[in-house]
Amino acid sequence: MLSSQSLLAICSLLSLSGGSVASSHSDAVIQNANHIFNVIHDSMRQWGSSLHHNGVSFFLANVPAGTQLYHGTSKATPVNGTEWLAFEPEHAMMFARPHMGPPPRRPDEGDNDEIDRGHHGELRRRQPHAPGGRPPGPPPPPFDVSEEKEAGYLHTYAAAKNLRLLYIDGMSAAKTKKGTLDSQDVLLFNNTLDDTPKEGQRGPMGEFERATKACEMSENEWGGRIDGVIRMEAGFEVILCAFERDLTPVRIIQVKSDSGAGGHKDRMHNRHAGPRKDQDDGKIRIPPAGPGGPGGPRGPGRGPPGMDSSRWMRAVSARYSGIGGDRVTLNYEHFVTAFAYDLDLFPENLSLPRLGQVPSTELDVVRKDLTATILAHNATETTRNWQAITDMIVKRYSDELAYLASGEFTDITSMRQHIETLLSPFIDYNSRDASSEAERCATQFLPLGTQDSHVLAARAVHSVAHRVCSTLLTAGTEEDLESAVQKVQALIDYLDWTSWKECRGCENHEICVVPIWPMGSVADYEKPTCREASSPYDQDGESYWGGIHP
Repeated sequence: MLSSQSLLAICSLLSLSGGSVASSHSDAVIQNANHIFNVIHDSMRQWGSSLHHNGVSFFLANVPAGTQLYHGTSKATPVNGTEWLAFEPEHAMMFARPHMGPPPRRPDEGDNDEIDRGHHGELRRRQPHAPGGRPPGPPPPPFDVSEEKEAGYLHTYAAAKNLRLLYIDGMSAAKTKKGTLDSQDVLLFNNTLDDTPKEGQRGPMGEFERATKACEMSENEWGGRIDGVIRMEAGFEVILCAFERDLTPVRIIQVKSDSGAGGHKDRMHNRHAGPRKDQDDGKIRIPPAGPGGPGGPRGPGRGPPGMDSSRWMRAVSARYSGIGGDRVTLNYEHFVTAFAYDLDLFPENLSLPRLGQVPSTELDVVRKDLTATILAHNATETTRNWQAITDMIVKRYSDELAYLASGEFTDITSMRQHIETLLSPFIDYNSRDASSEAERCATQFLPLGTQDSHVLAARAVHSVAHRVCSTLLTAGTEEDLESAVQKVQALIDYLDWTSWKECRGCENHEICVVPIWPMGSVADYEKPTCREASSPYDQDGESYWGGIHP
């Protein structure tokens, strides 16, 4: 039975129209149309979400029944309770390593020290029952040194049903101080997370509590309609609330053993030391560490010794343009983004949004609308794929805009001719009208009937497309080349499409490198380049991420 709070949330959704934002937010929607467009275009994509890493949006997500997911651990027994899953086996294999410390302990065993549960602690539900009242299954077997000291295990599971998940956009699994955790810690959990450093604790804080809080919210506030969350770091991960309820074990295999791998323990011990400053030259160097994720909140170090780390990075880069295979579908007509509200998300002209400085009372409406959306909708509804429409717009205009702003035109006449040719399908030479031409151009990829839609995605996409088309028409009327180029460059700055940072022409053994927590430098963010896949981040430079949160 839904709580009174849940019923009120549903009622509040009735004030919205088909996934639209309330009328009081309409000006904010147009003002932030470029950001909302990018939220849609970047969603479930490693590339765009790495560059626009401070997500402030939430989508209803569906993972179809039968989809295979992976979990790396020190144990050969199936997992019960709440734990992490990866979409790529290489991601999970980073955690398939032998247990290097004392046996894992449950949170209810008398202490909350996450990290002291060992190098690969297993998360279990804090409450005695999983969502829906079902018991979380038997406790894990007694710690067996003989079983776990030699190697780790890669578990393969299949979704036993359509998994109902909440996708938190951006690089929301990155434990940084740059705003990657704001959508969870500030908005979703309302600053109630206890991430105070504890004596003897190493590594990022709060990951167990984030997982637990998300699952508690699903059960207590969202009527059990969410089975877990999707987040991104170096790969996409699922925090699933009840493994035994929602997964079918497929196989459990042992990875290559650690025998004879000298120095492995030391590398694991230091993998979250954070960026270090060498005394000889003062430069920041990134430690050889990977991000936390499936199997626990701590980073994977270099994974099991039998694994080629380049395979992990190739698996990550293979998802730059999307998760693939329809393994995740999002509801693009009913989602919640802080960009749709009149909030100061860019204090002091920051280039990426922050929620930390927004008063909590101003975020209450976002929280209420998120609850209402979860209770009233799901990801399997028949809705339009607005990401596919943003793809067509970016594909048509990204290279053209870059060319127009490149300085390769030597006179205004040639630039005008190029713009006219680009827009010629929308020009009626019998009756020239700039306003009509801009609208024809803007609605090229919008299905009929959506131009006047109140759906948030439709309004943002139309607004951005109209901005592109009208700016091109205006640039084509300029009298001098410099003014025309300036207008195009201002449009590029406004759009901030991540396609303009994509590498061109990487060799087969290379990948395009962008900062992915905790790896990468400032230079990698400003100008991603092709690098050897086996060692993409082994270079000097100022760390992009700085220290680990907190």
